[in-house]
Amino acid sequence: MEDDILMQRAKGGDHDAFRQVVERYQREIYNYFIRSTGSIEDSEDMTQHCFVNLYNSLGRYRRSASLRTFIYRIATNLAISFSRKRKLPLSLDILVEGGCDPASESSSDRPEDLAYVRELQQAYVESLAKLPAEWSMILDLRIGKELSYKEIADAVGRSVSSVESILFRAREKLSAGMAPFLSR
Repeated sequence: MEDDILMQRAKGGDHDAFRQVVERYQREIYNYFIRSTGSIEDSEDMTQHCFVNLYNSLGRYRRSASLRTFIYRIATNLAISFSRKRKLPLSLDILVEGGCDPASESSSDRPEDLAYVRELQQAYVESLAKLPAEWSMILDLRIGKELSYKEIADAVGRSVSSVESILFRAREKLSAGMAPFLSR
């Protein structure tokens, strides 16, 4: 059944329709929070909060944006709020999400290769931690979730051109932090 139909039924009080929405998106949103927080317990709580917020927002859902975008907007706001409260950088695993996992590409067990991979991953995490929380979230929505610029703009409440600009600046900052490894 299509998302719009499920949401219209859920708006009308059909609890089974809402349960189907939760089942459809629960794993995806949970994984999003795992990458955002790095904590299983926090991710479980945040996933539950996300769907409680979705339920409480049924009246505000409009067909102009996809349900997936609507849910990601709620999830993104929760993740940014969590990050600010805990004063933690948002953690992403874009190297792996983007299909560029140096550990899996290395067929060598040489200590210097393994050390290089650890240094690369550490530099990436440190560079990522220097980004504003919203930039990290937008980067994750684009690279990790492969949302379109329009979907990201709808999810974070910004214009498409603003999202493009943020992604450009975020990639530049990450590249600058990774420069010593990119020149090897």
